[in-house]
Amino acid sequence: MNLKELQDMIKEELESYMNEEEVDVDVDMEAGDIDADGAESGDDSEDVLRQIYDMLKDKFEGEDDAEEIEDEEAEEEDAELAEETVEESTEEIEEAKDEDLEEGKKEDEEDMKEEVSAEVTHLQERFKKLANIIK
Repeated sequence: MNLKELQDMIKEELESYMNEEEVDVDVDMEAGDIDADGAESGDDSEDVLRQIYDMLKDKFEGEDDAEEIEDEEAEEEDAELAEETVEESTEEIEEAKDEDLEEGKKEDEEDMKEEVSAEVTHLQERFKKLANIIK
C-alpha cells in the first residue's frame, strides 16, 4: 500500500463518518426524581416514616438480641472453661498414676536387687567353697 491509497482510504472513512445521521436523544430532565429501583419519589411520607420506624425497631430489638447473644456466649465460655478444667484434672490424675506406678517399679527393682544381691553373694561363696578358693 502506498501513501496515495492510504490517504484515499482515510478520506473515505472521514466522509462516511461525517455523513452518518446523529441520533438525537431526548431526555426529560424535569421529571420527578427516580430511585434506583425506578420508582418516582414524591409525596410518600408514609413510606419514609415506615422505613424509619423499621430501622429503629431493628436497632432496639437488635440490642435485646445482642444481650441474649452475649449471655449465650458467656454460657459457652463457662462451658469451655469447665471442660478445660475437667481435662486438666484428668491429665493431672493420669500423671499422678504414672508417677505412682514408676515409684512402685523403682521400689520393686530395689527390693529385687537386694534379694538378687543376697542370692548372688550366697552363690558366689558356695562356688568359692566348692572350688577351694576360700580366703
